[in-house]
Amino acid sequence: MEKNNDSNINFDLLKIISSETTEEFIKQINALLNSHNIYAFRIWDVRGNVCEPCSYIPSDLYATFDIYELGFKDEDFSSNINIDISYFDVTYHIHTALFFRNNNRVTHVITFEHQLPKEIEEHIKLIAPYFGRRAVELFSKERQMDLYIDYQKKVDFVKRASIIFMALELQEVISMSLSFFMEVFSADAVCVYYNDEFYGIGLEEDDLENNITINDFPISDYLKNLDDTIFIENEVVSPKFNIKNTFFIYDKVANLHFALFNIIVDIVPDKDFSSLVSSIVSIATENALNHEALTKFKIVETEIAYTADILNKFVKKNIFLEENPNVYGISYPARNAGGDFVHMLKKGNDYLFCVADVCGKGYSAAVLTVVLSVFMSKFNSSDNLTKQVADINEFLISKNFSDRFITSFFGIYREDTAELEYISCGHDPAAVLNDNKIEYLTSDYMPMGIMSEEYKSKKLKVDKNSLIFVYTDGLIEYSSLDDLLCLVKALSKNSPKDIAEDLYKELVTDTTLQRDDFTCLIMKV
Repeated sequence: MEKNNDSNINFDLLKIISSETTEEFIKQINALLNSHNIYAFRIWDVRGNVCEPCSYIPSDLYATFDIYELGFKDEDFSSNINIDISYFDVTYHIHTALFFRNNNRVTHVITFEHQLPKEIEEHIKLIAPYFGRRAVELFSKERQMDLYIDYQKKVDFVKRASIIFMALELQEVISMSLSFFMEVFSADAVCVYYNDEFYGIGLEEDDLENNITINDFPISDYLKNLDDTIFIENEVVSPKFNIKNTFFIYDKVANLHFALFNIIVDIVPDKDFSSLVSSIVSIATENALNHEALTKFKIVETEIAYTADILNKFVKKNIFLEENPNVYGISYPARNAGGDFVHMLKKGNDYLFCVADVCGKGYSAAVLTVVLSVFMSKFNSSDNLTKQVADINEFLISKNFSDRFITSFFGIYREDTAELEYISCGHDPAAVLNDNKIEYLTSDYMPMGIMSEEYKSKKLKVDKNSLIFVYTDGLIEYSSLDDLLCLVKALSKNSPKDIAEDLYKELVTDTTLQRDDFTCLIMKV
């Protein structure tokens, strides 16, 4: 019987160590202890040094303790602690404690009221370091996933906000911003002051002056003097409305003061995100102000055409290598000059390429494609992609192009090793297609020109007879990504040049109604 019990315990311990999530890990431990008639224990979550009852296990006690109050002595397993801890009128005895830790990080604690059966205690002592390592691994993995999901939501927000950049007049920016904020944040009401003029959805100016206060002052006074973007909860008071939170957005460029009431978001409106929202409004308003200024100057058509001709000399519409017909790229702007960029050059047996999309359209966006063109022409090595991408980003930040950012995909295909090294900065996912599968090359970073980044490239072994496909969001204007890739796959027997040209003909049926720049690069390996 003892041997059978040992086998059962070992099997249960193996199931615990093999858990794929923290929740499963904790519940398996709880079940193991219960299966051996051990119930007088508590499992605690640890954040820093603060311990709270584990959220995955029902508890009749809510309390917070310092980890040292639970008997922590810089070891995994502590028996004969024999201490009493109190939280208000509840006293709890601790005889033994098991700390899940690895590399000085503790994620969970189990405290036992009584001495454990010797057999169980011996097993747990042996397995404690493995418990700790697995607990920290699961915690780190889930934390990284949470950060990644939050990041992707912010990237998605930036992409959706592109609708505001389409506005050419400041009144349009204001109107589209109100509608956009109302929709994206599911706000109950939204308003803005511009040059002391009120615009709102869901409430009147009189409400701000007489029915809503903050710190006992009318919120209209607070909003007009706002000089920062900030999210607050439970500080705005109203006898007329039930206001749970308020998101204030300040745009310094056009002196716009927004207020969103009772927003519902799955993106935490922290300082960085608030700054990003403010930057989007700033970009849109400055775009509109620049457009108005250009309109006042009444630039004649011939000057515009001349400017477009200069810009297009830096950014080619067709990219190819005469010595290799298996590489081809196109960039057909929606207007005389575009904000998309495609470039390819060969260094030895390495192919360096870039596909990018400057936010906005027209000449101001096209100017930044010239910057990319100059940098790409100076790519003199394929050995340090991360540094060269970082140099471009830092240059854009240093020049403070507050009304522009650039989504971009940089790649190096090494013919000798059939390896693709790449960095994607807020860009739509590129794809590597072959007969068996599609591999998506997703972004890990924000668009360039917004913030400094510590870039790390990814590497991918590319199977023979694969097709590398990189594009800008102008193609998604006409087709979903799945349908687009199906079309590329259907054309994959053709040459890269024919694939690119056929894609344009198939998707842009009327070039006079082309909605966005149409840019892609295709490489067969």
